[in-house]
Amino acid sequence: MGPEATASFYLGIIRRCQIELGAKYNSDFPPIIINSAPVPDGLMWEGFNKAKVEKFLRVNIRILEKAGADFVAVPCNSVHHFLPTMRKAVRIPVLSIVEETAREIAKRSLTKVLLLATKFTVESRVYDRPIAERGITLVKPTPAQQRLVQKIIINTESGQRAKSDRAAIVRIVNNLIERTGIDGVIAGCTEIPLLVQQKDIPIPLLDTIDIVAESAYSAICGRRLML
Repeated sequence: MGPEATASFYLGIIRRCQIELGAKYNSDFPPIIINSAPVPDGLMWEGFNKAKVEKFLRVNIRILEKAGADFVAVPCNSVHHFLPTMRKAVRIPVLSIVEETAREIAKRSLTKVLLLATKFTVESRVYDRPIAERGITLVKPTPAQQRLVQKIIINTESGQRAKSDRAAIVRIVNNLIERTGIDGVIAGCTEIPLLVQQKDIPIPLLDTIDIVAESAYSAICGRRLML
């Protein structure tokens, strides 16, 4: 959720296997089950049926459990509003992209971070508590900026990679650096890192796809205890 973010997440694990473990042959890589699930989220999480979404998520996460997965990672930020539903539906651990990102922000000693995400992610406040609990200030775009971010996310998910969209995100970041003093940016929709990279902005970019890929890789290698 969505398909390109899932592909990027998968490749993030594979690249780590190649670089850190020297994986070379098919037998060197871990078994990974992908369920690319077209969640019925309406129009970018607007106008959706909550009961229908929850049922869909329960069915699809159980598919992974029945297939023999040891744990589940979901490379989507918006759907983490329903994380309790998913965790209750299975007996295996479910990694949270939000919790993993909050830990990474604290690890980097950032103090004030901007959340770039869908309107639903911003308004459902999934990042608010995990960030606040670590003594970090969460900054959100202005209403006009949020509308533009939403439009750019839709463009990116549909396969567009417009330089004008990238430039617009950079302008928003630079504006909020000047106005609020942010020292980091959460790419809180997994489509954003497909458009904007670290080289494009002057402060740390928290690539949520890469962060959850690192956490999943650590779990696969046994370096992380999954409860």
